[in-house]
Amino acid sequence: MPPTPPRPPVRLPTARRCPLCGSPVPELLSPTGRRRRGRPRVFCSERCRLGDRRSRGAPDPYRRREQVEVFAAAVREAIAGHGLSLRELEARLVGDYPQLASSVATLSAWQTGTSSPPRTPNGRDRVLALERCLGVPAGDLALLMPGGAAVPPPRPPARAEGLAVRHARLEHLVTSLAGSQQVLPVRLAKDVRLGVHRRPLSVRISLRVRAVHDGVDRFWYVDSADPRLHPTVADATGCRAGRSVAEAAPGPGPALVAAELLLDRRLARGEHHDFSFLVRYDADPVALRPVEPAVRHQLDRPHERLDLTVSFHRESLPAEIRRVRWTHRDRGAVSRAVTVPGCPTYQLVVTDPVPGGYGWQWRWSPAVARPSAA
Repeated sequence: MPPTPPRPPVRLPTARRCPLCGSPVPELLSPTGRRRRGRPRVFCSERCRLGDRRSRGAPDPYRRREQVEVFAAAVREAIAGHGLSLRELEARLVGDYPQLASSVATLSAWQTGTSSPPRTPNGRDRVLALERCLGVPAGDLALLMPGGAAVPPPRPPARAEGLAVRHARLEHLVTSLAGSQQVLPVRLAKDVRLGVHRRPLSVRISLRVRAVHDGVDRFWYVDSADPRLHPTVADATGCRAGRSVAEAAPGPGPALVAAELLLDRRLARGEHHDFSFLVRYDADPVALRPVEPAVRHQLDRPHERLDLTVSFHRESLPAEIRRVRWTHRDRGAVSRAVTVPGCPTYQLVVTDPVPGGYGWQWRWSPAVARPSAA
């Protein structure tokens, strides 16, 4: 039996050095001396790996301290200019914005620089609520938050119900498609017009927004009308129509559709922009089931002003119409009758509106015959 030829010498891999401490990086070798399959190790230990991650994500301490001082000075000036004590300001926040209220200890820490609002959407909304209670223009305090623009919100629960959660889920979807385009809402006006067949003909939307970061060039408008109405964006001023994205898992009621609006110019951080557009509906009035006799707008964060208008055809006036206020997170509704005989237009103007739902519900008059299929 011939002798077994000697095995070639195993060439050991070159020892790697940890980029954080300079120590050799241990390799996991197989029994034959070869390196195991998979991505090679970069750091010598878990401590160095986590330490490198923290150093990469940590902001410059000197710049952070400067941002905290600028934000604290702006909060002190706003509170002093309004003339309210911290206890009175807390009571107003709890009464007007219960979901976004800040305590006396939090307000005191903000104005002294001991702490700052969290860099999250909820933290930014709490600052927006504080602006509304102090009468400060929208964004003057929020744009000074230490750390810059708020991070995108986490993915909402897939099985949660409610219109607010569906809006958040669709917002997460469009953010993953087009990137973060964060703006602060300032003013919103919405004019809904219904035709003789008791179905929506068009919606005129006018907005004033403020850019949170540099490079904002689009805005996503969420429409909750029946998709069989074939909504199309037309007659735009300050923007132009882009693509449309529907929610992945529609819930009960009309499906949500996000319409992309490309702005005329890129916005710099803190810059205002006014634009408006018309959403037209075109559908066979006989092929669709009756539309819900209601107009509802869901407000997700504080605004300076909300203007909602609904107009009916003079041959199809409602027998009764009620102004409705849906509380935040779909917890209930409060309504009040505002019917005026023979009036075709109703308007709702709210200054410093609280997040929630606003709109109308009505009951059609049985004396008006429904359109026939002929």
